[in-house]
Amino acid sequence: MTLIAETAAALELERMQPAKPVVELEHVARRIGARPVLRDVSLTVPVGQAFGITGANGSGKTVLLRLIAGLDRASQGTVRVAGEDAARNAGKVRKLVGYLPEDAALYRDITVKQYLDFVGRSRGLGRQVRAASIETLMEVVGLERQRGMDLETLSPGERRRVLLAGALMHEPTVLLLDDPIRSLDGQARSEQLEVLRELRRLGSSMVMTSTRPEDLLEVCDTVAVLRDGVLSWSGGAEAAAALADPRQADAVRVRIEVAHGLDTALALLSQRRDVHELEVDVDGRTVWMLFAGDEEALEALLPQLIRADCRVAHFGIERRSAAAAISHLFRGV
Repeated sequence: MTLIAETAAALELERMQPAKPVVELEHVARRIGARPVLRDVSLTVPVGQAFGITGANGSGKTVLLRLIAGLDRASQGTVRVAGEDAARNAGKVRKLVGYLPEDAALYRDITVKQYLDFVGRSRGLGRQVRAASIETLMEVVGLERQRGMDLETLSPGERRRVLLAGALMHEPTVLLLDDPIRSLDGQARSEQLEVLRELRRLGSSMVMTSTRPEDLLEVCDTVAVLRDGVLSWSGGAEAAAALADPRQADAVRVRIEVAHGLDTALALLSQRRDVHELEVDVDGRTVWMLFAGDEEALEALLPQLIRADCRVAHFGIERRSAAAAISHLFRGV
């Protein structure tokens, strides 16, 4: 075999090999003093995929991102970014990631373009590369018209998109986003989600956290639940839909909206052996439960509630939204 043929064969073999995961965590734990923040966390993020992590405040999401970014060290276990050990090669890993922290702040008395130029210089980018990157990123994040505006005059959603553009200036291997939709609603939320979806369509590798699973489901290929420092569940859209299915094994999920007499309804339902996972939603009137009795027992339940002086506005077997089903795994609502 000639050298050219050998080289071609080697390149073809390399092409056929699966790409290394962009992020790998193996049995990672992090303790702050004697308090465990993360416990035996393992996950893999393939190249070009968006991986979402949801959980309540204090569940360890930010600590996990800081470990991946090389800004903190695991107490045990291994964190790798594009094959690089985040503990041994923290400096190299920091060059591979674009990190948008939850509490990121912007400078005063500086325009959008000046801020991004400053970020590019701090990343060691040349003048022409900075100029080209700024033009491209302004289009990607939808801020072409705001490039000459002072940062202080921007809306909260626009400021968040400027920070996102800054995290992308050096074309990172993986983008780490700590709750990038936080405090945004209405049009600002929609615009930020559209930017993230566009980055996903462009093939960006991302790890994104949020306390709202619905935000992650709109962007991510996989969503994982972090509860008390442990990854308790993970799955894609199909797994989330299955989680939301109203029929669970030998039970059905029932939603009851109680307009009056909630305490009475809860007392009655909690005494039944065929009622499981009894919960009250955040609105203070919607009750969810798994009912394991037969159809006749379910039909008799509504008249029992009415006789107990409960005013019921709605009663029926219902599918939860996928986001609500995921929230239940860490919020219990």
